[in-house]
Amino acid sequence: MIWALLLATAAPTAGAMPSSLDYARLVEEAMDGGRIIQAQAMLGQWRAAAQPDDRQAMEMADARMALEKRRDEEALARFAALEQGGLRDCRVGEGRGIALLRLGRAPEALEPLRRAVADCAGRWRSWNALGVAYDQAESWALSNAAYERAFQLTDKPSQVLNNYGLSLLKQGKAGKAATIFDKARESAPDDARIIANGDTAYVMAGRDISRRPADTADEWARRLSNAGQAAMRMGDLPKAQAYLSRAVSEADSFVPEAAAALDSMKAAGK
Repeated sequence: MIWALLLATAAPTAGAMPSSLDYARLVEEAMDGGRIIQAQAMLGQWRAAAQPDDRQAMEMADARMALEKRRDEEALARFAALEQGGLRDCRVGEGRGIALLRLGRAPEALEPLRRAVADCAGRWRSWNALGVAYDQAESWALSNAAYERAFQLTDKPSQVLNNYGLSLLKQGKAGKAATIFDKARESAPDDARIIANGDTAYVMAGRDISRRPADTADEWARRLSNAGQAAMRMGDLPKAQAYLSRAVSEADSFVPEAAAALDSMKAAGK
């Protein structure tokens, strides 16, 4: 269990590219590292120097680029075309599965993601996505195992830990989730999504959130507003009102979400 584990290549000028340059590997490495602008530039250079046998590798790169840019319908169509063309590559199953998850089609994502981890057991993104798909099916033991494997494989664990924390929240384990989100913040301290999810876990666990030294007044107010709305969803109206009132009073700017939530409480006579 994760719980137990926790207790650029310079661009040459046009026309100067060596013919032996491995564009497929360079583009893949850039996308894996999150360097999307660099990957796109190299993909353009690759097209200018493409050889006839580069076609399928370029189609794979185009599919992955669509996925990285969150053009999920396009990515899904491109990965499906590669599969229909007879390509047996675990990146196809991984890409199809992630695109299907983003499009709200989690049951359909299970089969390609299972195949991806069977064919390439060392790809953390496949295991991470499979964990999300199992969460949607409420297959908690399977999702926990998938996140554990993803965590073991990656040197950038914040995404895996964020998803695992959300899984624990869905399982009603807010205290453990809060610890997981704290761990995620160690590697991604300014990730607003992780901070908000961690605050939600704290509220659900009956713990108070605290201001970070880096928080501006408005950032802190947004966190207070998020905590107040989490308390509202739990039915803890006194705590919700306290957090929301602080969000309004401690902000430098107007916080519409907090004000609207307070108004809805007043209108309901709470």
